[in-house]
Amino acid sequence: MSTGDSSNRNRTAQQNGSLAAADRKIWLRGGMSMASDAFVGTVNIVNGVHQAVTQTVSRLAPPARPIGRGSDFVYGRVRDIGRLSFFGASQIAGLAETLVPARKRDIPQRLSLGLHSALNGAFGDYLERNDNELALPMTLVGDRGRPVSVTRHGLGVAIEAPTARVVVLVHGLGMNDQQWRQGDRPDFGEQLADEFGYTALRLRYNSGRHISDNGRDFAALLQAFVEAYPVGIERLTLVGHSMGGLVARSACHYAEQAGHSWHKDLADLVLLGSPHLGAPLERLGHQVTHSLTRLSYTRPLSVLGEIRSAGVKDLSHGYLRDEDWQKDEGARRPTAAAALPALEHVGHFLVAATLGRRGEDPIGRWLGDMLVPVTSAVGHSTVPSRRFQASDQDGRVFYGMNHFALMHHRDVYGAIREWLAPRLAAAKPAR
Repeated sequence: MSTGDSSNRNRTAQQNGSLAAADRKIWLRGGMSMASDAFVGTVNIVNGVHQAVTQTVSRLAPPARPIGRGSDFVYGRVRDIGRLSFFGASQIAGLAETLVPARKRDIPQRLSLGLHSALNGAFGDYLERNDNELALPMTLVGDRGRPVSVTRHGLGVAIEAPTARVVVLVHGLGMNDQQWRQGDRPDFGEQLADEFGYTALRLRYNSGRHISDNGRDFAALLQAFVEAYPVGIERLTLVGHSMGGLVARSACHYAEQAGHSWHKDLADLVLLGSPHLGAPLERLGHQVTHSLTRLSYTRPLSVLGEIRSAGVKDLSHGYLRDEDWQKDEGARRPTAAAALPALEHVGHFLVAATLGRRGEDPIGRWLGDMLVPVTSAVGHSTVPSRRFQASDQDGRVFYGMNHFALMHHRDVYGAIREWLAPRLAAAKPAR
């Protein structure tokens, strides 16, 4: 079975609103593969600690050195047996899933997608690198949560009345396209469609990959979209939340590099709580991981910190290009890169949130919106080369609001509407 076939079956089940039997098999196989790797990783950690202890002892008592070599052999066999056991268990469980009808209730699609997205945010690069079926493919999604085939026929089926204005919502780390909606309320895309005649789509992607990888693929996907879209696009608007805003900015960069045409139609870039200068929590995580490498006894435990995804690591300083993160491979401490130049013809609306109730509130200054400080969300760096600057730029700060409320809060949509309305009034009406 190919990964593409599995993905298609997974999408079909999601359209039906529940996790069907075929998709439970994907979770089973993918989960067993992850469990096997987790088991081997745990054995490696224990082996590493054991080696650190025996090396210390052998310095004091040289006759103890053979014990270390013998333990390596034992741990190697434990790893082999573990891999074989998990492989056998996955085959047996898969066979049982096929032969025995499932009696348990299907898992709700929204819950399944939420778990799937969170798993990709945490380990997405690992899933992709190991061809794990749980790695999410990048796709555009319509109003009903159904993936859209980016072909002329597919777009004709998915979009009943395409207009010349298109908006794409791009979610953040560990999240998905359905989380733009709160309860039964329409999401930002649907509201923009109702009020300003937009055709609304959402991006679903593996947020554990490098931001630059997702940016490059998003750029290519948008190019395929505009080439297959049944009407001419007069205005393209991208709305990105958190990492989604960085993916959108990265896509603009790679569109220019690849000679794509869609970025010429891009008129508005709305960035909601995007860490343009990075996220302090990820930098703290890197420092904790690095501190574990300083002692032989804790060095094996540093592996636990390193398993966080490439996407998470990119958030340390908001890396948007391959060269931004490549320069730090193997380095003890990640370093900030120069700001990515903004597209001159595009309007940028930078939105930040803070838990503080006023500008000088120490809670807001230290915690920001829980994940991203206001200075990072608006790109205000004390280092000139790091500042996010654009010729057409505006911003808004919301007090007493957390990071995730930026995806669906009424006041946030009101601010977007207030910023977009005069820009749209000066442009051609949507057909």
